[in-house]
Amino acid sequence: MGRRKIKMEMVQDMNTRQVTFSKRRTGLFKKASELATLCNAELGIVVFSPGGKPFSYGKPNLDSVAERFMREYDDSDSGDEEESGNNRPKLKRMSERLDLLNQEIEAEKNQGETDQEKLESAGDERFKNSIETLTLDELNEYKDKLQTVHGRIECQVNHMQASSCLMLLSRK
Repeated sequence: MGRRKIKMEMVQDMNTRQVTFSKRRTGLFKKASELATLCNAELGIVVFSPGGKPFSYGKPNLDSVAERFMREYDDSDSGDEEESGNNRPKLKRMSERLDLLNQEIEAEKNQGETDQEKLESAGDERFKNSIETLTLDELNEYKDKLQTVHGRIECQVNHMQASSCLMLLSRK
């Protein structure tokens, strides 16, 4: 049985979703390992299963990658406060960073809603009619436009997921 292309949409059946998650998680971790080996990259991935169980992969290990991320984050912040055993300034900066990330996510959601409204209000007049009245060429053009929109949506979802991962790492 060969490979076949599947639609990129959430799997509805819970058992199938769990199997899909397990297989894709393994593939993701394998690709991450290859990237780390080929490029001598340090990387960390945290994934939560549909059941809420966390899985992680890190090269050399997740803790060292997270510590480096936090150290780089701390170095990029204004280091005016003296940290003499007091984590207050660090927690405040992390909280501010989390607030900023939440604002970015909210802005992305609003942008997505605005884009959706533009797509619904704008567009080709031909495509406002019933789909049955379109010619084959118009249907292909309509399909191409839908695929373009789908690609943009996937890009925004990936950006939001990356922001979410950064929030998770900043909480650690």
